[in-house]
Amino acid sequence: MQHEAKKITLIVNELLTVLLLDGSSEIDIKILKQNQRTEIIMVQHQCCHDDRFIERLRYNLNTQRQKEVEGYYWQLVGENDNGDELYLVGTMVDQAIVERRGEDLFIQLIRKM
Repeated sequence: MQHEAKKITLIVNELLTVLLLDGSSEIDIKILKQNQRTEIIMVQHQCCHDDRFIERLRYNLNTQRQKEVEGYYWQLVGENDNGDELYLVGTMVDQAIVERRGEDLFIQLIRKM
């Protein structure tokens, strides 16, 4: 369970870093831990991102989950300051919803145990 908490923290950290580096200034984060899954919800208010950024985010986060890759590489998330590791985050989640809702960017990540 300790590794699971660290993985959730790294996922949130990486996504938050990407949003902040791209100009976000107001972000709400909610983490819901349920029986066999964790849900991470991020809302970036007054979305300043263009459609290309949002589509890249959606594409990278919807990489198919790969537990074997996660087992070896999860600790690398957030270690590289030269670029983001969104593709690694995508291999660590089962489902990702990324969409503009009015003026806000809504991101929902679901990770099953």
